[in-house]
Amino acid sequence: MENKQVKTFEEIEEHLKTNLMQIGMEIAEIENFLKLGEELLEKERKLQDGSPVKNEEIIEKYKNDIEKLQKGLEMFLGIRDEMQNTLAKLAETKAKADEHIR
Repeated sequence: MENKQVKTFEEIEEHLKTNLMQIGMEIAEIENFLKLGEELLEKERKLQDGSPVKNEEIIEKYKNDIEKLQKGLEMFLGIRDEMQNTLAKLAETKAKADEHIR
């Protein structure tokens, strides 16, 4: 059985802030991939507009991949919001605890 060590408010806050920073980096990376995917989709559309041969399969693949990236982005944005709310609640709880101790 694992011995769980009690953490201080500061330790929990630091851990949450570190995770929040990492999630922020993930969000930025997904946004970059999303932008790149949209640019590639637009280039493919322009290429196909000038071509007698149309390949809707390629366009659909780009659209599906962009949709998946968008869903992933929304998921990470939701996680970020929850973590920010948790940090705010932690600060509020710490303030109440500090006030109670005084």
